[in-house]
Amino acid sequence: MEVFKSYRIPVEAPKDMIEAYFVVKQRALNAFFSHVKVSRKAHLKLKKENLRNLRNELMRDWSFSKHYVDSAINSVISLVKG
Repeated sequence: MEVFKSYRIPVEAPKDMIEAYFVVKQRALNAFFSHVKVSRKAHLKLKKENLRNLRNELMRDWSFSKHYVDSAINSVISLVKG
């Protein structure tokens, strides 16, 4: 049996990334509202091509992992559909 020691290392959140994430999320939300059709229910009408174009636009000024842009887009889709 082997024994491993673990140490607690303090990690500070990168504030610039968190602020940039919320900016990207706001830009995605604004883009999605132009595609929402409201009747008795709200419907989100987006084609894959529109999603790809939105992702490429949001990635233009993004210096962090692509995962966060995808997460912001998926979060906004869930928010609008909910």
